[in-house]
Amino acid sequence: MTDFVSHHVLPIKSAPNVPAVENFLRRSYHSSTAVGDFVYIDGGEVLQLPTNNDNGYPTGKLVNVTLSIDMRTSWTNDTVSIRSIDKGAAPNLNKQILWPSTDNQTFFAFGGEQGYYDLELGPPHVSCWQFTTDGAGGGLWDMFSPADDSVFHQLTRPDSASGATVDNTGFILEGVANRRTSPETLSYSGRVPIPGIVSFNITSNLWQNDTMPQYIGNLSAPEGLLASVDAFGTDGLLVTTGLALDADNPPPFNNITIYDPSDKSWHAQTATGQIPAARSLACTVSAKGDNGTYEIFLYGGTGKIGFNGNISLTQYIDFTALDEVYVLSLPAFAWFKADYPAQHPRIRHTCHSFGRQMLSIGGQDPTNEYNDTFTPDPFSQGLGIFDLTDLRWSDRYNADAEPYETPAVVKAWYAANGPSTRTWDSPVVQRLFSRNMNSSGAVGTASSSASSEESNSSPTGAIVGGVVGGIAALCLVAGLAWWLRRRKRRTTHGNYENPSQELTEHQVREDHLQSEMSEMSAQANPFDHEMPDNCRQNEMDGTHSTAEMAAVSSAAELHGGSPNAEMDASTQSSPRLR
Repeated sequence: MTDFVSHHVLPIKSAPNVPAVENFLRRSYHSSTAVGDFVYIDGGEVLQLPTNNDNGYPTGKLVNVTLSIDMRTSWTNDTVSIRSIDKGAAPNLNKQILWPSTDNQTFFAFGGEQGYYDLELGPPHVSCWQFTTDGAGGGLWDMFSPADDSVFHQLTRPDSASGATVDNTGFILEGVANRRTSPETLSYSGRVPIPGIVSFNITSNLWQNDTMPQYIGNLSAPEGLLASVDAFGTDGLLVTTGLALDADNPPPFNNITIYDPSDKSWHAQTATGQIPAARSLACTVSAKGDNGTYEIFLYGGTGKIGFNGNISLTQYIDFTALDEVYVLSLPAFAWFKADYPAQHPRIRHTCHSFGRQMLSIGGQDPTNEYNDTFTPDPFSQGLGIFDLTDLRWSDRYNADAEPYETPAVVKAWYAANGPSTRTWDSPVVQRLFSRNMNSSGAVGTASSSASSEESNSSPTGAIVGGVVGGIAALCLVAGLAWWLRRRKRRTTHGNYENPSQELTEHQVREDHLQSEMSEMSAQANPFDHEMPDNCRQNEMDGTHSTAEMAAVSSAAELHGGSPNAEMDASTQSSPRLR
């Protein structure tokens, strides 16, 4: 990892936290979150051109305030107003995880490491802090005490972890500890992996620390490649990718790892399409599609030679191929690449979605990290806007933009291929992402699917009921007619004394009854016209029955099983994190 601190940078604490547009160079190692109508940026460092020194070297500044941007009004990245909020006693840390609450009134900070411009003070003790907003872009920081100290005080503060929030519960996936993360780790000489997944229930204030499957249990971190998906599963899911045991040979992103918080189970699903090259230090945002789908957008990141993915030596050298936005659409589990000229590769940035717009904040240039201190960010103030529907970049945010719609290329896939992937790795994953496509080609939720099937089946049920009832009525009439005729004949002839005569007359009556039934059968043919054979077959399609009650055991379940049962050997590794 290349720190901002070098002989090219002068650390100056008095430098502004928000430089003038003309002096701004880069922002990095920060954290950010979206709460209500505001984006909050905390920690990190900002590089800027000098304002009062003569040597010409950039000035490095540890950001010791919390910043906020108002997303209720439109702005360009040259005119945007960035507010500074005093942090009080809250620590200044890089790369924290920020968890917003569902009430849009507060967020929580955990993890991170001591800033590179603040090493003489030593890292603070492990703690969790809460920021309560005032609804106008300001707020206050307070230390937040856990309800159960027994779990929290056993946690190691993680750096370079991935975080997300599902169902008002914050999650941290793995991370590393080093000499800058806490006083307890001052003796560490390198980056020590912290396996497991930590959760913090914001409602109950309870912490949990759970293990992970072996094939992803010993990594340093995926750093940024974790997304919350609240449209699927019981109470939402976590989706990540690029994870495996061997960090030196990470897989391409066709391995999708899924965590279900409702039962703490891990699953895997293979993705198709334009698979991104393996990478780390990217950012992700999620958006609910207008047709019942869910899209995860992946932007930027860095790779290295040896990554199993679509990256060549030339692409590695110039890194322009990693100035990319990819879209993973669920439940298709298909990747799509946005088509735009690569001009601003980026790592160590954060991003958030507001409707159809993604806001990218800060970041370094991976093509030139050592001299990046002299390279101005092509985004003024480090802020870029990407239209998630049209898949194009802009320098301006539109507060009145139309709502998000699934990109046209993704809609075309569903129109051509159906409501989901055609190949599921396990029945469990299929149930988690169960969806139904209606007649217009749109995808609906499982609950709406059930309603739709019930509604659609009603006319067919009425037809079938009418057919059965009509035939039964005709049979009843025929039987009654036969009985009356027989009674009449018995009345006329009295008791049968000649058995042969009785048999002959009975045969006549049987022949007559068969003739009547043939007539009734002919009259019933119009019902067959109303419900043709292909409709009746669709009612009881054996293939649907097989899908509902699959007898195949789940080879993709991750309850301590062999990693080879989850995915093939070429896809069991994960990127080394910088």
